[in-house]
Amino acid sequence: MSPNKLKQQLSAIPIPSGIRQKSQLGIEQAMLEQQEDSRRKNKRVRRRVGAIVAALALIFLSTDLMNHNYVWASIQKALQFVPGIGIVKEEDSSSERYVLKQPISLNVGEGSIMITGILSDEDMTYITMVGKNTQRFESITLVSEQGAEYNLRSSTASWSSTEWTSGFWHKGKLNIGGENIKLIFPLEPTIEVPITLAKAETVSSYQDMGETATANGVSITAIADRVGEQARISFVARHSEDFDISDYGIYGVHMHDESQKLYVLNDTGKKVEIEHIRGVSSPASEFYFGLSGKAGGHYTLSLPEISVTYKDEVSIKVSTEAKQLWNQTFEIAGFPVTITRIEKLKENGLRVYMDFHYNEEAPASLYNLDIEGFSNVAKLNERTGAIDYIEFEVEPGSKQVNLKLIRPGVIMRGPWQFEFAEESFKVGK
Repeated sequence: MSPNKLKQQLSAIPIPSGIRQKSQLGIEQAMLEQQEDSRRKNKRVRRRVGAIVAALALIFLSTDLMNHNYVWASIQKALQFVPGIGIVKEEDSSSERYVLKQPISLNVGEGSIMITGILSDEDMTYITMVGKNTQRFESITLVSEQGAEYNLRSSTASWSSTEWTSGFWHKGKLNIGGENIKLIFPLEPTIEVPITLAKAETVSSYQDMGETATANGVSITAIADRVGEQARISFVARHSEDFDISDYGIYGVHMHDESQKLYVLNDTGKKVEIEHIRGVSSPASEFYFGLSGKAGGHYTLSLPEISVTYKDEVSIKVSTEAKQLWNQTFEIAGFPVTITRIEKLKENGLRVYMDFHYNEEAPASLYNLDIEGFSNVAKLNERTGAIDYIEFEVEPGSKQVNLKLIRPGVIMRGPWQFEFAEESFKVGK
């Protein structure tokens, strides 16, 4: 068989979308996954593809007709990280995507605005920023190098009396890559900000983006770069699709000790002060700390625990009568919950006591959940942070109530630990 024909047969085999370079997979494992994917279709396809794969494996392993890197390129994904926004674009091939490598800080009157991230590709342009003690605005104007103006409206926002965050979005491709771009803020007076976008770097694995640690089935990559005299760490993660990470330990679980939150130690063993700049969406995945500037300096970053929210839900029926001894157990996200007592309150209120079977020594512990369609309040255990009871109102005269329990919150314990040298933090890494 000629090398060209061999390449044609290899390229004709569909690569399963689930293959990821989580470790140094051998080519044999990739081929086994191809066979497993094909079995789900039908026997005839399985036999045909299996025979081709077996033949290719034999030829590949016994000859030098095919370059190893060529095969790896066919099963890897092209990964592009977007600084400041904290997402990873994972595609079959790299796209022309422009990003803001470094945040831009502006003094505005007595306050400030920081442009934290910009993403622009063939699908959209997205800009995130945070303001302190400044006016919040609903739209911004983006001016291309050719002078074309585009209006981007705020698509997501949150604010308090002194601080706001906002994301500005445009659907579709804008020709704005490179230098000589401007952002115009509708303030009094108008503020024009020069912007330079760079092509997003493409890598083939999360390990190529930064230090990576795995615990409890969750791989977290800490991407390091430098902003002025500060280190900036950005987190991205890989895990099953059963849950979303809700906190990387930056805020921590209410009631938990400070030692359970994320912390950084310098080379003298002293905790360094961490600064977090609010993002537009959850989870908070980026923070800063001051660098010593000392040659040979060293930092250890630790995440003792993280919080995740599962996509599971369960429906249960609960009596509206007072029950001093009640033993109704259900399961959500694989964790047992026991309703131990039901208490009636004035004006149709119901208090449901729950035992989450919280175990501080377990790899993971359920500590929170929501009730769909009910306005409710919960009392948290002062030591564990897990729910002790939930209160809500029921219909007058009802004998039981149907509850749909959603968004179970779970603590996952590590630790995830990362080591950085002072030299790890470089501008625009």
